[in-house]
Amino acid sequence: MAVGKHRTRLYRLFHSVIIGAVFCVCACAFPATLFAAGGTTQKAVEAAVEKAAQKVVEKAAAVAVEKAELTAKRPDEWRGPTKVHFLIFVIDIDGIDDANESIDTNVYLRLRWKDKRLANPDASTRQVPLEEIWNPRVLIANQQGRISKSLPDVAQVDPDGTVIYHQRYTGELSQSLDLSRFPMDTHSFFIHFVAVGYTDDHLEFVPDILRDIRGGSIADDLSLPDWKVLSHEALALSYIPIKEIHAAGFVFRFQAERYVTYYIWQVILPLAVVVVMSWAAFWVRRKNVGVRIGVATSSILTLIAHRFVLASLLPRLPYMTRLDYFTVGSTLLVFMALVTVIFTSFLAGTEHDSLAHKADISARVTFPTIFLFLLGWFLYG
Repeated sequence: MAVGKHRTRLYRLFHSVIIGAVFCVCACAFPATLFAAGGTTQKAVEAAVEKAAQKVVEKAAAVAVEKAELTAKRPDEWRGPTKVHFLIFVIDIDGIDDANESIDTNVYLRLRWKDKRLANPDASTRQVPLEEIWNPRVLIANQQGRISKSLPDVAQVDPDGTVIYHQRYTGELSQSLDLSRFPMDTHSFFIHFVAVGYTDDHLEFVPDILRDIRGGSIADDLSLPDWKVLSHEALALSYIPIKEIHAAGFVFRFQAERYVTYYIWQVILPLAVVVVMSWAAFWVRRKNVGVRIGVATSSILTLIAHRFVLASLLPRLPYMTRLDYFTVGSTLLVFMALVTVIFTSFLAGTEHDSLAHKADISARVTFPTIFLFLLGWFLYG
């Protein structure tokens, strides 16, 4: 239907232009004959011009229809799905935003397919605008915001009809991240390409092979100082946003693990020092009530200041992460240390010093034990 409408518009346009052009040429070339022959000759000339214009328009319309079919119809579509070979190379990952659940990517893509309609054994390899030939109309399904292309939309056509398309994409891609184990987490990141308007019945995406690379690869050195890439793969995978839609596509997927060393030195160790500092109150003589309470209180204030610093390092999420549970547990331990100091000071002031002594001895063992369990759960749980 689209081809028919396109043909009708082209026919009318060429019809009007050609009639006017041919008539002007005839009028300029044969002015004397045109005016001397009278009305009958003029009608004959107009009929001849009309006939010539009709042939020109029909020929032009046929060429236009042929071009429209070349871009609209798949190569040998009567044989079944058209095979499109893909090769993906991740040049760089410029950053991973935990809070916004996105990655900043730099990706190279190569597509290869065969279109015998473009074959010309006598010609050399040529460059053809992508819009003038059939192509799978690939875009990135999980793009977030604007994705820029670095290369022109031009395809390379070989004499045997093999078409190769190169493109480089840069921009942000959305990712669904489960940060409940942060910062001891491992994630699968993906770049999902989809062919607009085609299903698996129309296209068959096949991983291309280049030397030892099958389907795709990723650079060894990435701009990710706090992540380690564990594995990667490229495979054909349909894009299914809802169960009614199954669009043909392919995906590059890689698994990365976060380096936890930074968080151990910058978060866990200072936090542990504050918690241990709060236990010093259990070793101060009970008659020095002000010193005992001062140590516990200063520990809480230090911990609160540390939490403000942590707020700039941790992602803001609607659920608790492993590090959140650890910091909350540490905060509760420091607070309970303050409560214990106040309680033992009260016992000592009410002539129950023996009970206060037992409470101090118990706290010296209980608090470190609980903290060691909490630390073990954070590191190995």
